[in-house]
This record gives sequence, structure tokens and C-alpha cells, in this order.
Amino acid sequence: MQNLEEKIGHNFKNKELLLTALTHSSYANEKHDRSLSYERLEFLGDSILGIITAEFLYKHKPALPEGRMTRLRAELVCEGSLKGIAEELGIGEYMRLGRGEERSGGRGRASILADMVESVIAAIYLDSGMDEARRFVTEKLLSHAELGEQHRIADYKTELQELVQRSAD
Repeated sequence: MQNLEEKIGHNFKNKELLLTALTHSSYANEKHDRSLSYERLEFLGDSILGIITAEFLYKHKPALPEGRMTRLRAELVCEGSLKGIAEELGIGEYMRLGRGEERSGGRGRASILADMVESVIAAIYLDSGMDEARRFVTEKLLSHAELGEQHRIADYKTELQELVQRSAD
């Protein structure tokens, strides 16, 4: 785990937080202890990632309207981006998976890798606060982000909101 902490750039005071962040529900089920699973941390991490990313866009892209910021945030925090971070950190080798999930290729499954990155973000937050979580997200995701708009996400709700706003003006 020390090697992973070095890659993350955070030395956990509470090592159990990191261990829980890396524990899939299949492993927790086999141990008959759902509290071991990363799922609650992932729930929290998703929100923390969202607020950090929204704040970053608000500060670094002052000319972007709300709808464009929404699409860019969605692109930045998408499963593919988070999977890339997980692969960079080598999270797959540290996961605790149940036997079935292990056999079915869970270590390489994009959804699990992305969820575990969110759970690690929450673990960092709970261990050391928002500034440390912000540092991790900025360093691993946002500092490498392409903030142009060459990639468009099909976000029909946002497009509809923009259309309605233009019509109202």
C-alpha cells in the first residue's frame, strides 16, 4: 500500500480508509461485511469530484456559459477519464475483489476502476480534508485536462436549457 500512497501523493493517517476505498462489494459480500465495500466512499467521492471540477472550471474558464461548463465537467469526470487515472496509479493491482469478480476480469473493468478513483478521492477527503482532495484531483485530472471544446458530449438536457435561455432573451 505504501507504493500506492506514493503514486497518489498522499500518506494516509487512517490506512483503513484507503483499504476500504479499494474493496469491491464482491469481496465484502464474501466476508459477510458490506461495510468493507468502497460503495459509500464512491458516493461521497463523486460529489467531491463534482464540486472540485465545477470550481476549477468556474475559476479557469470565466467566459464559459453554464451549459458549456456542464458539458465540459461531464467530459472531465467521465468513466474514461477516471479509468485513465486508475491505470496511471495501478489501482487494479491493489483492488480487493471477490472470486467471481476476479475471474470475470474485474481488475480491468472501466466502471470499477472509475468508481475506485472516486472512492480514493473520498478517502483522501476524509483523511485530510478538501484541500488535499483538491490537490489530488487537480494534479491527476484537471492539470492534464484539455479545456478546449473540440470534444462534444451529447447532453440534450443542457442543449435544451440553452435553447430555452436564448428564446427567453
